[in-house]
Amino acid sequence: MIQNIDEDLCSGCGRCESACPMDVIYLDREAKKARVAYLSDCMTCYSCELACPEGAVRVGPFKKAKPGAW
Repeated sequence: MIQNIDEDLCSGCGRCESACPMDVIYLDREAKKARVAYLSDCMTCYSCELACPEGAVRVGPFKKAKPGAW
């Protein structure tokens, strides 16, 4: 699951948006920064992280369980 998009590192190139097969990420064209739109749809495929030339996108290995789900 996407853990973080570092706004300081993000150049707004849009490569992560293009790489995401689930449209989890969108490019805020006004701010020129990548944003997470639908976090629960993330498949943890790492495509966005691998596509980012700035290293701004961080994906974690697992989706986190909701509190009280155990």
